[in-house]
Amino acid sequence: MNSKIKNINTFTREVSVNVPWENLKDDFKKCFFDFKKGYSMPGFRKGKVPDAIVKKNYGPAIEADFTEKSINKFYQISLQELKLIPINKAEIKNLEFKEGNSLKFKAVFEVTPDFKIPDYKKKYKINAVRVNQTENDLKEALLSVQKQHGNVKPVDDGAKIGHYIQGDFQELDESDIPIIGKKYEKQYICYGEGVFSGPGVLPLEGVKANESVKVNVDYGNNKNVKYEIKVNRVDEQILPELDDKLASLANPETKTLDELKNKLKDSIQESLDREFNNQIDQNISRYLVEKTKIEIPISMRKNYLDNVIEDLKQKNKENKPINREEIEKAYKDIADWNISWYLIKEKLIKENNIKVSNEDIDKKINQAASNSKLDVKQVKEFYSKPENRNKIEDDLFNEKLFNHLKEFANIKETIKTTDQIKKEREKNG
Repeated sequence: MNSKIKNINTFTREVSVNVPWENLKDDFKKCFFDFKKGYSMPGFRKGKVPDAIVKKNYGPAIEADFTEKSINKFYQISLQELKLIPINKAEIKNLEFKEGNSLKFKAVFEVTPDFKIPDYKKKYKINAVRVNQTENDLKEALLSVQKQHGNVKPVDDGAKIGHYIQGDFQELDESDIPIIGKKYEKQYICYGEGVFSGPGVLPLEGVKANESVKVNVDYGNNKNVKYEIKVNRVDEQILPELDDKLASLANPETKTLDELKNKLKDSIQESLDREFNNQIDQNISRYLVEKTKIEIPISMRKNYLDNVIEDLKQKNKENKPINREEIEKAYKDIADWNISWYLIKEKLIKENNIKVSNEDIDKKINQAASNSKLDVKQVKEFYSKPENRNKIEDDLFNEKLFNHLKEFANIKETIKTTDQIKKEREKNG
């Protein structure tokens, strides 16, 4: 057998296969007689029909069946010889075969693309913003604790800022006509918070149970939605006093309000530090994707977009028609970025011999169990499932990879407070 490879581009290969008749005749003979054994016709016993008659009546069909089996066999052999691993189903072209002649065909398929990762070990620059908390963060955290342990009482004299409204939301079109399938029942919102704080929701002021109002909700990014709200209930939340009693109720490990405040401060900063480290990881991956030129295999992009569309279909409870062309256009850059990072990550893990052992996984599971409020047996049972254990393994690979990459990163930090970040977001809309 003779196999030749041709590189169409960085990810497409064309393999030409030529198998001489000498290497085929024994298999063809067996294929012919296997068919003949089951063949019968008037005047002959089953399996005793002369070869010439069998070939005359079924020769092309036998050749076609033999060809199909042989293509797969010799395609696999050629892949092993050439040390190729396809990532999609091959397209078979220029097929030639007839009894007594060579089998010839070309197989075109995709492989993981060739690419070169930049020499990051010579140091590379990464920018990151470290965010520190302010007193406002603690105030918001304490208010959240109060809300969690507060009581609710009905309001009879009309809604005011800070009151909670439960109602049925009917979306309207530009002519105030209800849109079919756009009714959301028993929605609970806080008047004056989030998207329900703009001028378009002022009609909620003073609204009472069993009344209806029309509002315009500004969701940002030029998205405004008009609703008619049939109010079912208006509630006021009565907040408990900030004292030692609330502190012990909110967290059994704290006995005083000061202890609760310190724990909340630690928790806030831990969250901000975690976001800072995640930002560094994201910027490192962004740097490598931008600096690495990869041609994305067509099949990988298609698989990614197929999964996106399938996910959208699962979430599409209203059965809206999905335009594949629009989805592909909207998600193409996202698909290419994620595929690029996946390929870079796999190559980096392999080149740097990064490994995750069973001991590493078990240690991580034990750590999760000790940090969890759940029973240790429950946590370990959860991670005994292959898909959950694999998630831990993937997380460890990422952790080890980014620890390696950070060794060569020159990280320039900018310090900001949460108040500054909020002002910037408000300014930018």
